[in-house]
Amino acid sequence: MSCWHRTAVLRIPASALGFKYLREWKEFLEKHDEDFAWEEGCFCEALCDDYPGLGDWGELEFTDPDWQLEQRDPEHPDIVPGPFLDYYLWDEYPLQPEYNRYHEDDKIMPLDEDEMKEYLPEYQSLFPHFTLRDMEAVRKCEYDWYDGSGASYFYSEWDET
Repeated sequence: MSCWHRTAVLRIPASALGFKYLREWKEFLEKHDEDFAWEEGCFCEALCDDYPGLGDWGELEFTDPDWQLEQRDPEHPDIVPGPFLDYYLWDEYPLQPEYNRYHEDDKIMPLDEDEMKEYLPEYQSLFPHFTLRDMEAVRKCEYDWYDGSGASYFYSEWDET
């Protein structure tokens, strides 16, 4: 049986939600732990929270509670740093080998206005002051990933903003 998944989420960086430091993000996750689940229609922490794992940051560690979430890897300044909050849309599992294109079909897309309006109430349930304009920071991400290896780390690879 295949261990590959094809998953779709609405992804937003924690920094775009107003979190500045890792400690604030971790406190938020603990407070809402009961609310999060990897099920359709639920929020969850993205599985790609190992930033700055993309580059050799030397002494910097993403476990530092004072880590600033908007801090970017100088080797990859175009990559928006995690962690992310994901709104889980769907998961195809197992992804049969003949349908696995090994990330060739991965997509990152801004939401259109109808999608922003559709999903705004979900975000407002956690962040009451969240606006339609704030929804511009949300991306629909579809990606393949392998059990045990975590989800693809991406948000802004094809981002035009």
